[in-house]
Amino acid sequence: MVNAVIADPVFLVREGFKRVVENIKDVAIKGEITKGTEFWTKLKLLRPDLLVLDYDHPDFIEIEELKKIDEISHGTKVLIISNHGNKENILKVIKSGALGYLTKECGEEELLDALEALSRGEKFFCNKILDVILEKHLIEDKDDCKSASLSEREIELIKLAVKGFSNKEIADKLFLSIHTVYTHRKNIMRKLKIKSPVELVLYALNSGIAE
Repeated sequence: MVNAVIADPVFLVREGFKRVVENIKDVAIKGEITKGTEFWTKLKLLRPDLLVLDYDHPDFIEIEELKKIDEISHGTKVLIISNHGNKENILKVIKSGALGYLTKECGEEELLDALEALSRGEKFFCNKILDVILEKHLIEDKDDCKSASLSEREIELIKLAVKGFSNKEIADKLFLSIHTVYTHRKNIMRKLKIKSPVELVLYALNSGIAE
């Protein structure tokens, strides 16, 4: 059972989140944090497995304070659900240790996927946030001439993709969510600096990954 706390000063947001998760048997709402003045006290008292948080409100919690969450409640996984914001803030939030980030434009399916991923200790970012992260990585990697380093999981995924398996089939075979497969594929394309599935197949054939 995952004990969750929702921290957001907006009543409708809290109620909306509770409505979505009320039928998930493995997630229980342990409490709510509605004011910045009570944030740290309640967090220390409740020590949830999962903290669902919108930091982007006046007099609530600052981005720079997010790193303190693990100090106050060690092991608590943080899922940010906030407005899109600017790139600098998004990257600061992710560097603070948040495992997940959704915008408030995301639908129920993405929220459920995020909860599933975080409950397993995996990261989950919605498509808009993921695009920001990948763009940043592309900028950082621009002058990097080192050859791409692929993980065993990424190589396994390439082998299945080359064999013609769909994202859903790959997810089922590797016991992953579809979003995790999507994330892996984006990371692979970035690392290899390729832009199409055809190029991926050619890379797999030329490198000996494809069997």
